[in-house]
Amino acid sequence: MHEYGDPGKPVLLLLHGITDSGQCFPDLVARLASSYRIVAPDALAHGGSARFTDEELASEDPIEAMYAATEAVLEEIGPALVLGHSMGGAMAGALAARRPELVSALVVEDPAWMDEAPWSDEEDARQLRVDWARSIRADPASAIEQCRAENPTWPESEYGPWAQGKADVDETFLRAGIGMLGTPWREIAAAIEPPALVVTGDQEVILRGELLAEVRRVNPRFDVRVVEGAAHCVRRDRADAFHALVEPWLAEQA
Repeated sequence: MHEYGDPGKPVLLLLHGITDSGQCFPDLVARLASSYRIVAPDALAHGGSARFTDEELASEDPIEAMYAATEAVLEEIGPALVLGHSMGGAMAGALAARRPELVSALVVEDPAWMDEAPWSDEEDARQLRVDWARSIRADPASAIEQCRAENPTWPESEYGPWAQGKADVDETFLRAGIGMLGTPWREIAAAIEPPALVVTGDQEVILRGELLAEVRRVNPRFDVRVVEGAAHCVRRDRADAFHALVEPWLAEQA
């Protein structure tokens, strides 16, 4: 677990996306450290955290083990504000649905609310994910240079942790092709009662078109915002616009 900020302030739990880590929020931490006690764990199989056991990987829903570890963190530090991106956004939503007494409010950044995983079940596709992570581990400087060229609007502080997250992710996890809870996202989203802000973009995002409209229908209590010019990593692509929405909203809930 990575901790930042003021231990006397409200707790903000950060949950990262797949192949990132708890250290992949440097720009957000720089902006919010004076206002919150920030806790950012490495998810199971990511960063410095434990890897899935053979038994967990063989279970009916391996991501429940990742959820259980995250819930244990929340039990230790909560009640808390919870902010999650992608896989972490889906995990944050599950925490809010299952343990509403521990979630003061929720921000989900383009959460992985999908009916099917975006990656193929083919072994070749899974191996490509492993090879990609290995290439970043072998030459992080080149990976950072390429990421900077492809994502020129990201805060400079984001590139290094992005690459380190890929270098540290467990290859067995990548090869397994998992990352989503077995519980349908609609069931989770409909059960969320704490105040929830859903933030997505209008470029290459998960929540777009009919799926975004369905999110609004599934839980009309959601405050849904679309950041222009942002893709899946909204807080990186359009950092100022993201924080202009999120910071005052969090302050109202804290």
